[in-house]
Amino acid sequence: MHIHKPRFIFQALLLLIVALAASDLHAVETQKIFYVRPVPDNDDPYLQQGSEGIRQAALLYQMQATTLSSQPDRSGRQKQLENAIRQGASIIVMIGYEFRELLDTVPRTAPQVRFVILEQCISNPPPNLLCISFRETEAGYLAGMEAAMMSASGKLGIIGAVKTPLKQKTVDAFVAGARSVKADITLNNIAWIEGSQPFNDAGRAEALARAMLAEGVDIIYAAAGSSNSGVFKALTVNPRARAIGSYVNQCPKSGGKVLDNMQVHGDTAISLAVGTILSGSKETRIDYGLKEGALSLTGISTDASYSECEILRQRPVLQKLRETSQAIIKGKLKTE
Repeated sequence: MHIHKPRFIFQALLLLIVALAASDLHAVETQKIFYVRPVPDNDDPYLQQGSEGIRQAALLYQMQATTLSSQPDRSGRQKQLENAIRQGASIIVMIGYEFRELLDTVPRTAPQVRFVILEQCISNPPPNLLCISFRETEAGYLAGMEAAMMSASGKLGIIGAVKTPLKQKTVDAFVAGARSVKADITLNNIAWIEGSQPFNDAGRAEALARAMLAEGVDIIYAAAGSSNSGVFKALTVNPRARAIGSYVNQCPKSGGKVLDNMQVHGDTAISLAVGTILSGSKETRIDYGLKEGALSLTGISTDASYSECEILRQRPVLQKLRETSQAIIKGKLKTE
């Protein structure tokens, strides 16, 4: 797997701090960390961050890392969680809303194992479950600013996968960021894919994007996982329209249609969370954001020069985004 050196160095330094906090721990034998995928192996780059995250953690804390892929149903996911428990897992990591229905049952059967889930939780999590959330409003605000500064028509669109309270907060932050730049910006085009495959329905995403383009939208924030490919396809009919991608860097594979991305670094979050667990923390909820390096806009990240994103040509825009990012990190600007 190719790793861009600037971001890798930044992450290594950040994670080393957490590693030092756990350095007084002396394991009798090598602990095992497992990542259980919600579906079989595919090319979903965000799900791939789970394997990279446990690999980083294993290197830092001298653990043994294993990835297990599930069949795409509840019984398949439960089977692999139970397999990880039987194989002696100390920590089990999960990514995906698909695990939500198992969070109240499986962890309670193995109190000696610490479970980590990204972006999901339940109202009363078991004491051995750590729910990781991201302060997505921070990057969402920046993405809204960027979209408003880059829009020629003054009309923005948003296409998300599933409407949840957390995702709605990110949308609200995007709107607030856009209006901080242009108070009269138009943001009436907000759509959710929903359905049985909200993160993998390119056809539905394409149809929604085409409808927005017909109404004069020229910048679309695409926050629908693998469905985003449909948004990018729709943009090919409009030479001026662009998208802001999500979760991973989608610029290289978009044919020049992605300006920038709101990235979530799940791998960094996993390594940080493992360090927290090994340091003795009993927390059941924790969040990460810009300050911890778990979120970023690609265009102002440490490896921006490798990204192939169009926003790199817009230096005044990038400078404004950097300044605002620092204000958020220092607590001078609240995004929710």
